Amino acid sequence: MGEKFFASVDAKKLALMVSAKNLGKNRSAKALHFTRDKGTIEAAEAWIAENSGPDLDKLPDDFVEEALASLGGGDVAMTGEDDVDMTPVVDDRKVGDPNPPEIKEKVRQDLLQQVLEMGFSEVRAEKALYKTDNAGLEYAINWLTEHADDADIDLPLLKPPPPKPKMSKEEAEAKALELQQKLREKRAEQERQADKEKEEQRKLSTRLMAEAQEKSKEEERKRAIEQQMREKEEHERHRAELKERLRQDYIERFGCEPPEDKEEEVVKEKTSKEQLAFFLNKLKKTYKDSNPEGLKTCVTTLKAYIKNLHENPLEAKYKKLKLDNKAFQSRVAPFEGALDVLDVLGFEKKEDCLEQRKSTPDGFLCGQAIKWIDLILAQL
Repeated sequence: MGEKFFASVDAKKLALMVSAKNLGKNRSAKALHFTRDKGTIEAAEAWIAENSGPDLDKLPDDFVEEALASLGGGDVAMTGEDDVDMTPVVDDRKVGDPNPPEIKEKVRQDLLQQVLEMGFSEVRAEKALYKTDNAGLEYAINWLTEHADDADIDLPLLKPPPPKPKMSKEEAEAKALELQQKLREKRAEQERQADKEKEEQRKLSTRLMAEAQEKSKEEERKRAIEQQMREKEEHERHRAELKERLRQDYIERFGCEPPEDKEEEVVKEKTSKEQLAFFLNKLKKTYKDSNPEGLKTCVTTLKAYIKNLHENPLEAKYKKLKLDNKAFQSRVAPFEGALDVLDVLGFEKKEDCLEQRKSTPDGFLCGQAIKWIDLILAQL
């Protein structure tokens, strides 16, 4: 696309601006394009001076497309293969022949005279002025210096081909419309392709996200299972520690091993209601005679815990019992069977507390526990 744009401006003027003036090719081509109505290098240089900026040397595709479309085929040779003259050119030039009349008539005679006075031959002087578009003596001398060693420097120029007939206004407009339509179709196709790629990328991102989420959920499930296993082991360890503590207390108090209670092993296989009744009854039998005041304090504290949970099942603060709480340590923990009651009601050990493992506590079981504790208190 860029080469078509360069071909749309005067090649000789473009070469002069790039080589003699040391101006960039892109900015020179843009300047010649916008000053084509004036057709001089001076006008192009003035345009560059007026439009200097960071984008001056850029040739984005949309600019090139619009520039070519604006020409409409009338000012440039926007032709296909059918418009090209394919007649072979016979080169019979030889040293000493003059330049063709078509070349001579385009050379400024005043500049030609100045170049001749500097000692250059007429053929070389005319070639230099023709090639530099009569831009000035300096340009012609620079051209002669650069091309002094060319093998054909003393050969005359070829006769230029006859100018191609310009399109009519109607043909130019039709050509411009055709080019603009092609440009619109090209842009539409590019947009369709971009939308397709975006959609494919969106689907890929969605699939990868879903896979990542599923993987994350699976890992979370595994962690939850592992956590449950750790908590269960911790719970069992804690129960064993409490049991051993109670065993040591029994030995210190009575001087012998406590009797084995196989009934406790059997009760674990029974319903939650039966287990609750067993452990509350165990509390009563164990401490009713030996420590009635301690038993009363223990079951009263248990009742407060259970009642708060029963009446406020969604309150988080009633679902946790701090193990290092002084009241808990003195009133509940020392009494065998008290922690079993809390366990049946859904409390399990987690780090520094007993926490309700059920999102919604068993209201019926809590109600039964309060009822049986009231019976125990009535008997004390």
